[in-house]
Amino acid sequence: MPAACHAASPATLPAVTYERTPGAAAAPGLRAYRRRQPERTVLHRVVREHLGTVLDEARRRNEDGCGYPAFVEREFEKYLACGQLSQGFARLRCSTCGEERLVPFSCKGRMCPSCWARRAADTAADLVDRVLPEARYRQWVLSFPYATRFLLAVDGAFLTEMLTAFLRLLFSDLRRRGRRLGIAHGQPGSITFLQRFGGVINLNPHGHLLAPDGLFVEAPDGTVELVPLPPPTDGEVRALTVRIARRLGAIAARRLAEANEDGRWRDPERAAMLEAAAEALKLAGTLDDEDDDEPKSLCARIDGFSLHAAREVPRWDREGLEALCRYGLRAPISLDRISLEPDGKVRCRLLRPWPSPTGRTALVLEPAVLVRRLAALIPPPYQNQIRYHGVFANRHALRPRLPPPPPKTGGLVANLSAPPAPAPAIHAPVPAVPPGTPRRRHLGWAALLRRVLDIDALACPRCAAPMTVLAFITDPAVVRKILTHLALPADPLPRAPARQPDEPSDLFTDPGADAPFFDEDAAPRPARPADPARAPP
Repeated sequence: MPAACHAASPATLPAVTYERTPGAAAAPGLRAYRRRQPERTVLHRVVREHLGTVLDEARRRNEDGCGYPAFVEREFEKYLACGQLSQGFARLRCSTCGEERLVPFSCKGRMCPSCWARRAADTAADLVDRVLPEARYRQWVLSFPYATRFLLAVDGAFLTEMLTAFLRLLFSDLRRRGRRLGIAHGQPGSITFLQRFGGVINLNPHGHLLAPDGLFVEAPDGTVELVPLPPPTDGEVRALTVRIARRLGAIAARRLAEANEDGRWRDPERAAMLEAAAEALKLAGTLDDEDDDEPKSLCARIDGFSLHAAREVPRWDREGLEALCRYGLRAPISLDRISLEPDGKVRCRLLRPWPSPTGRTALVLEPAVLVRRLAALIPPPYQNQIRYHGVFANRHALRPRLPPPPPKTGGLVANLSAPPAPAPAIHAPVPAVPPGTPRRRHLGWAALLRRVLDIDALACPRCAAPMTVLAFITDPAVVRKILTHLALPADPLPRAPARQPDEPSDLFTDPGADAPFFDEDAAPRPARPADPARAPP
């Protein structure tokens, strides 16, 4: 080693700062809590003004008078009541200075973006802290042909059959690659997040499968360890996609023929939902001609079946693994990306430019069209959106003996090439669920805000002392008395009544045609090289 290297002092070395996200180094440690107000968001306003009209139109279009299923209307009603102080709240008080805070209740529904995000954060934290051992994980995204998406969205058994066939092909491919390395009895595992939506709020049932790049092997002493496998190559991903297209294509052809024979499309109780699903598929059909067919690394498309395997997370990046789990569990719409146009239409900004020569950046919809699309994207009740397979399944013999996940630390990783040493935590880390716990433990509301958004919801805004919960108040008379005393709205916002077909809206202009369209004034996307790590929309 040169003598100059030995003589260099730390003061002469250049300053280096690693940031996981831009601005993370200068961001404050914990932010103050601020009560969310969903009634001020664009989505709440659109649903409140147009839900009655959409439900009434669905009943009038059906000869039998059947509208949307009861669970769809129930989810919308729960969303309109979510976060409203008039529906009840928790009362918190600081024992030091006497400061009080009111925290409204959440709906815990399957349509509310806020409750969806909370459920996704809780599930992702549980998977990282209690289920997933330390390994390099890969995301496999399987998309189905356009002709099958309609039936996949309304037939849960068909979706399960297609997913099971895909998992058998993927697991057999992993075992085949393991046998080449001398792993005789390796067992794979995966967790699948089912999504019903695409990147443009269209109906696109597909699966995000998270699996370690390796096989679990049982040692002679009874312990289980993970033997890593090399990453797949482009040829292996394409060969797997060919087998998927052949096997799943035969299943889809049989299922579509059965659906046409038994007349399930003519069920009057499902007519409104089928019509909404068909409308949510319109945009996907118009975009087939605009899809960018530029080849990407570890991605293949055969006969409409698309397989993407370029996204991977290193074994030491537990924060990245948790973020990837939250991505697979995300809501179909983000409140930060929707806004109202001057003419009353809703602009939905895309997360990234659409992969087409024009590079669309925004979607403009009529308000009623947005409500109907969201109705088609609500998951049916009693249908699990998370599936555990292989060694991660509850009844697998190796599940209790899997290696425990590493303990959670509060430091950032600075060395990107090797497993880092635990860095000192700036703030006290959220206690992780002890490994080996037989039952899942849900994180509380305050713990999730601290873990995901760095918000301390239990800190007093005046003296920063911890606040305690005094009571949970749901009695309407008591709720009204407290809110009236504090000069806060004590009545929920009214929902607009259903409008007649020829009655114009007081808030929005006449919707006109229902067909959605892209913003034609958006600037085209400049040409750029393909990103192999980008997941498909």
